[in-house]
Amino acid sequence: MAKNFINIIVLMLIDAAAVTLALYISHMQRIWLGNFPDFGDYDADVVRYTFSGLLYLLLFFLFYLYGLYNRRNDFWEESRIILQSVFFLFIFIATIVFVTKTSLSYSRAMVVLIFINMFWTLPIGRIMSKRLLSRWRTWQINAYIEGDEVQSEKLRKDLRINWFLGYRSVDSVERAKIVFIATKNMPVDKLEKLIASYKKKMSEVVLIPYLNNISFANAEIIDLRIGRMSMVNIQNQLFKTKNRILKKTVETFAVLLLMPLFFIIFLMIAIWIKFDSRGPVLFRQERLGEDGEVFECYKFRTMTVENEALLADYLQEYPEEAAYYAKYHKYHNDPRLTGAGRLLRKLSLDELPQMINILKNEMSLIGPRPYMVNEKKKIGDNIETILHVKPGITGFWQISGRNDLDFDERLELDTWYIQNWSLWLDFIIFIKTFEVLITRRGAR
Repeated sequence: MAKNFINIIVLMLIDAAAVTLALYISHMQRIWLGNFPDFGDYDADVVRYTFSGLLYLLLFFLFYLYGLYNRRNDFWEESRIILQSVFFLFIFIATIVFVTKTSLSYSRAMVVLIFINMFWTLPIGRIMSKRLLSRWRTWQINAYIEGDEVQSEKLRKDLRINWFLGYRSVDSVERAKIVFIATKNMPVDKLEKLIASYKKKMSEVVLIPYLNNISFANAEIIDLRIGRMSMVNIQNQLFKTKNRILKKTVETFAVLLLMPLFFIIFLMIAIWIKFDSRGPVLFRQERLGEDGEVFECYKFRTMTVENEALLADYLQEYPEEAAYYAKYHKYHNDPRLTGAGRLLRKLSLDELPQMINILKNEMSLIGPRPYMVNEKKKIGDNIETILHVKPGITGFWQISGRNDLDFDERLELDTWYIQNWSLWLDFIIFIKTFEVLITRRGAR
């Protein structure tokens, strides 16, 4: 109980500090904007923009309502809730100012800046607070994992990596405050007995489903209370027309915003390739698109023009590379790569010309891999799902290991993405793509 109290107090204090930081950063930004004639007068009274403390009180209320002081989420889910709360808070404050007819008393630019800055100060504040509480050892909860050995080991690894959740795996149920049951390969009668047994000892029992390719984040749970039955409605998210229209709209807007930056980078790389080796700047290759239609996928050329002889000699000297290619569909150390091409592949910048494919409506910004035509048979039973949507420049496979994944693992990730798509998932993939490019994780 004492630990929970400390956790809540620290979380609230750092949330308040994050809001205060957003206020003062917005204050300095608004003073700077006063140098431009399009912006009106600013009274520079920061305290007025707390709206008599309402800004803090409503934020605490929304965070409590959404469980940010008593539930455990991963960083991305918690950030989604924070952004949603800040948006609702902005609407509420703006409505109050409008209804009370005090809008002329406040700088509209200042109000907008406050909430824009809260979008990033609050998530960063949450990272700092969870780090602090983890060091004090008040955030960790001992968790006992019961069930399938393979699934249990994966969960232990995930809990170690995802420190933000605060669960610490222990080897004794007597030391645990919560139990996770890995249900894979577990008979129903045994599962029911385990749940009944653990519910007598502790308040929380968490079931880990054995359905690898299904996320329940977007599932609709229908509770038949009289019949004592719950139904879970699971849908292929990118099979819905409205979701595909929403995805296309948002991506088109994002591409138009990024296009000037991409054009400058495109031009610089094109010049580099021309000076580095003989041959064209772009490489074209047939790939499988939506509904199985074949299209020309654009990439920067990363190989020498006459490369087949090089590859034949290399495979003769290193025959194990043929087996590596059969598993990963890439060579471990491809001799055909140019100096520029090797670096472009490591940074995944060779895929930048696929922006042309997006403009031609052949690809998406985020989606499954653009599979080669000769991989069609190997895709197997997943082909209807994979080819139902446009392939993407980046995707779930890109942020989950890239070249460290074998072909079947990439298929599994692409299938999972299509079935469990959400706009927030696309946002996470987009942000984490830059992390992968910087750290070069999984790059070769």
